[in-house]
Parts: sequence; structure tokens; C-alpha cells
Amino acid sequence: MLQKCSHGRGIKGVLFEKEDQSLKKLYAVVHKCLQDLNILHRLYKVHLSKVCKNKYLGIVLLCELVQRKKIDGGGKLKREVMKREKEILQLYNDLKEEENRKQSNDISQSKIQTKYFTIYEEGNIIAEELKRTLEIEKDEDVEMLYKINSKNVKKLIDSSFYKQDKIRIIDKTSCLVVQSGNIKKGMVIVDVCSSPGSKAIFSLFYLNKKGYLICIEKDRKRCYTLLKEILKNNEYVGLYTDDNFSDKNKFELNENNFFSKKKDLHVYYIKHIDNELTIKIYNCDFFSLSSKDFSPFHSIDVVFIDPSCSSSGMPDFALKEKMRSAFYSTGGSGSGEGSGSGEGSGRGEGSGRGEESRSGDVVELANARGGEVAPSVKEDIDAVVETKRKKVRNANYNMYSDIARGVIPQVPATLTRKVKRLSDFQKKILNHALVNLKTAKTFIYSTCSFFEEENEQVVENALQENQNLCLENAGKEKFLFRSGKYIFSDKCVRTFPEKHSCRGIFVSRICRTG
Repeated sequence: MLQKCSHGRGIKGVLFEKEDQSLKKLYAVVHKCLQDLNILHRLYKVHLSKVCKNKYLGIVLLCELVQRKKIDGGGKLKREVMKREKEILQLYNDLKEEENRKQSNDISQSKIQTKYFTIYEEGNIIAEELKRTLEIEKDEDVEMLYKINSKNVKKLIDSSFYKQDKIRIIDKTSCLVVQSGNIKKGMVIVDVCSSPGSKAIFSLFYLNKKGYLICIEKDRKRCYTLLKEILKNNEYVGLYTDDNFSDKNKFELNENNFFSKKKDLHVYYIKHIDNELTIKIYNCDFFSLSSKDFSPFHSIDVVFIDPSCSSSGMPDFALKEKMRSAFYSTGGSGSGEGSGSGEGSGRGEGSGRGEESRSGDVVELANARGGEVAPSVKEDIDAVVETKRKKVRNANYNMYSDIARGVIPQVPATLTRKVKRLSDFQKKILNHALVNLKTAKTFIYSTCSFFEEENEQVVENALQENQNLCLENAGKEKFLFRSGKYIFSDKCVRTFPEKHSCRGIFVSRICRTG
């Protein structure tokens, strides 16, 4: 289970794959392992790495010991752990104390105290009732958005309004993305990578019962989620298999219909009860669509592109980064189990003497022979040494201190390759939109990532690859990033959790000039 979580799966999703009488206990163990992963990983390296090659099992046993002071089962490995019980518990307490001291300065440990929601219908009546019982208030930045203290969210979920689908909990950052589109009643909107539906649903508020919304979602399960979320609002009717909206082409959205009976269907329609707003949903790869698919629209007003990203702006990113550091090596030919030492832990740098010492040998040999190192060789050596030092700095780098100061962080060593792949994909999808949605006027490119490689560099590439484009302000002054190094940085929105009480996002507004 811990291994599946380390691959990016959610705890609850993993738990409910199989029926088990001990769900609560299993949840507690896995949750605690993930919560204390940095410390447990250090305990494993010091006390168990030589006797236990299964790091996942070792960490679970260590977690059991430090939390319960005993281990159920475990056999020979349990005996090895218990031999070292005193030393393990002492080191755990020391590391825990050290971690607690750092928490006050670590943004990764801070929690956003404000949550947000929107009201589907009878807004004023519901809002007034909730103000009396839950101390809600209107958000100062986004219309039709309400905020509530995190401690009262459970009461909100338990309310009849939530259970009757009259309320939707939504993240403020999704609303800021939609706000940047400046949507008006009657517009034509395209939402690429649409699930789970927050941007689409908030766009519908601005369309105000009239217009056309096209949603595109490749993944079948995520598309099902998207459709369910849209239809929670009782003002929308569907699903239909065509835009004639005849009853004979209407079917109920449920798992049996969607995943079995209608599994070969990949285009769906939903309408507003007033018949002036249509939603068309593509369950397909955006790259399979071309300008021909959008040709029926003489003009498209806004296109939202919110592709897959590192999610470094999300609250759970710190936990995922802990797992990457603990379980995966990023260097050379490191295996999945890896040594956890980050960049360069595979062959080469991790095998005794690294590049820096080998470079020093070249210089020493030349000096011993009374000669000088050729300038070109010296440059190569300097580059190798600097690369080595950079990797060491990166290994000790804490991105959250930068985020706390409102500074764009570096990409951690464990994520360099992944972010490079994501950046290439993001450039590709943004350029595909710019080339194929020829009648579109405005493109909103956004991510929930802090990293420049996924944001400004992607926008810069789009400006270089396509003509007649410019950037306009993507939001209110308080969200515009004034400290960037790009000529367009001050037109882009960047949010930081401590400063803006929401997740970290990047938003840019790219417009055609001709």
C-alpha cells in the first residue's frame, strides 16, 4: 500500500481497492508513515538498510515501533528492529524535535485556513442562512465566491444545502483562472484538460445561461467525474448524444451506461433548461482535434489551457516530494528503490570518486609535469566542477523558504527530469491550441505549479513559435507578479499560499493582435 502511494496514488483509493476489516488501522499506519516519512527514511538508512532491502516494509515496521512501541508480526526483521529499539527511539525523538523547530518557518507545514465555495441557486437566501450559522463571507477578489474558515468546512458539508447539491466547494485559484478570461454572457468558451470541472462550472456562472462551452477531457474516468459535477446543478439537463437534444438521444449518466453500454461514445451534450446554453464534451485526446473540429464557430472568445503539471503549488506536493526523495533516485541508472541521495546517485558520481575529484586530478597532473592546462580543457573542468557544486546545493535546497518569501523556487533535484518532460508537453499543447483554434481571440494558459520551466518558459516559447500574439494583464494588481525577469512577467498572475491564502498558481492571458 505504501508503495502504491509512493507512485502517486491517494491513500483512500489504495485502501478501498480491497475489502479489509482493518481499514481504520491500515489508514492510520499508512498516513503516519507518510506524515513522518523524512524521519522514518533517515531511521531506515541508519539502522535497517543493511539488513532489510525492502524499504517499504522497513519503514512500516519502524513506524509501528515509534508510534506503538511494539510491532505485530515481522519475524526475523522484527527481531532486528527490536535489537536497536533504544537507539531507534532516541534518534526518532531527536529528529522529531528538530523537525518541530523548523515547522514554524516552513511553508510546507503551514495550512491554508480559508476554504472557498460557490452557491448554485437561490444564492441570497442560502448565503444569508449560512452567514447566521457558519460565519461565511463574500470573497473580496472574486464575485460569486464565498469563503469559510477551514474549521467550519465539515459543518458546511453536513448542511442540507450541500447534500442537495446547492453548494460546490471550489478552490479560489480555479476561479482566478476563469476570472482572467473576462467571460461575458453569450460567449463561446473552450476548456482544454477540463476535469474535474471547477473552471468549466465557474465559467457557466459568467455565461449566465447563454452561450456555448466546449470541454475536452482525455481520461474516461475523469470525464465521468466532469459530467457528474456539471449535472449536479439542477439547471442543466443531459446527457444527450447530439445537439438536437431529442429525448430519444438522451440517456442517464451512471457507471453502467457510461463505462459499458455507451463505452464507444466520445462526444456528449448538456443544455441549460432555458435552451440558450449548450455544453459539448469531448472525451478524447486534444491532439486528435484539429481546426476542422472547431470550424463551425465563426469566433471563439476564450480558450483555457490548464495542462498536466508538477502540481508544486498544491498543498499535498510537499508530501509527494518527500516520497520521491525517500523512494526514488534521480541519478544515472539508479533503480526505483534508489539510494535516496538524489541527483547523481547512480553510476559515475555515486561510485567512489566523482567528477570534481577526477577534474582535480587533471589539474594536478599538469602542474606536476610543469605544464599548464589548455584553456579549453580548463573551461570544461570548471563547468564540471560547477555542475557538481550545483547538484550539492540543489540537494540541500529547501524550495519552501523561497515560496514563503514570494520568490519563484528552483526545481528540486528529484524533479528535474519530470519537470523537463512536463515543460515539453506543455509547450506542445499550448502551441497546438494556438495553431488549431484559429478563430480564438484569447488563450488563458495556467498551471498549479511554482516552477518557471512550466510557466514563463512555456509562454515565451509560444511567443517565439507563433506570430501576432501579446500578453495582457491576467488579473487584479494584487496578484500580478512584479518580480519576474521576463518582459511579460508583470502581466502574469502568481499566487503564494502565505501571501494570498490560496494554492500556488500561474496564469497568463495570451491574445491575438491580428
